[in-house]
Amino acid sequence: MRILFITATRIGDAVISTGLLAHLVDENPGAKITVACGPLAESLFTSVPGLDRVIVLYKESFSRHWFRLWVDVRSQHWDIVVDLRRSLIPYLLLTNKRFRLGSDDHRSHRVELLSQIFDLAPPRSPTIWISEEEKAVAAGLVGSGDPFIALCPTAARPEKMWPSDRFLSLAHSLLNDAGPLPNLKLLLVGAEEDRSLLMRLSDALPVGCSIVMAGCPNLQRVAAALSLCAVTVANDSGLAHLAAASGCPTVALFGPTRADLYRPWGIRVSVVQAPQNQESSLITGISVDEVFAAVHSILD
Repeated sequence: MRILFITATRIGDAVISTGLLAHLVDENPGAKITVACGPLAESLFTSVPGLDRVIVLYKESFSRHWFRLWVDVRSQHWDIVVDLRRSLIPYLLLTNKRFRLGSDDHRSHRVELLSQIFDLAPPRSPTIWISEEEKAVAAGLVGSGDPFIALCPTAARPEKMWPSDRFLSLAHSLLNDAGPLPNLKLLLVGAEEDRSLLMRLSDALPVGCSIVMAGCPNLQRVAAALSLCAVTVANDSGLAHLAAASGCPTVALFGPTRADLYRPWGIRVSVVQAPQNQESSLITGISVDEVFAAVHSILD
């Protein structure tokens, strides 16, 4: 059996889709899985059981990336094709079954929306497949025995980013004697382009109390490191979804985005939503005290 799974470009959306992929893996043991995704999400799928290959879609003008994908997969007869990108690919291939994401209803969380494709009830939670090698690397980074809290101060858009000075104030509050955990250390996580921000935060903290994890090429390693942390505090970002899916208790900070539709999925997720008004919801409306209290609460 061969399955083609076409999923997202952005990390958060790709993480959300893993529950649906896990359902396909469980329901079709021994199937050969081909995943098509954006370059940022590629490493998320390289340890999927039964993986045949990952096809990376680099966006091109005039949607030529879809033509390239079709050329790549058209000669294969597929048992199942799942398309979460709403392309025409499922209708242009030889397949026994095709499933395509419909329009958003703006009432259901994205995990629930995707689960409706296969009428899954309850919805299937996201799953992160992590290789033993990446688990070992992550354990070498944050497995010293001291507790870690991860801070992820970045996001894809500026309006989703809680001010860095408040992340710094939160870090000092967590590290002081009244903080939630003794001998606490902080893991500062972001992309390569966030390195300077993470280093500035680290330099402003006591020596030896923080580790910077910037530009890690493998999302499995990041997920493994986050899974070893006591809590992750993150903006509305792919890292928030990755932390929650890895099993780490997660405090997610939301400004203009609807948390009811896009919050990280999991029973150990706490959302701090900026005050709502008729015009907008600015993430600057979230105070350090609110986030500090959320960390205490989720630890309890």
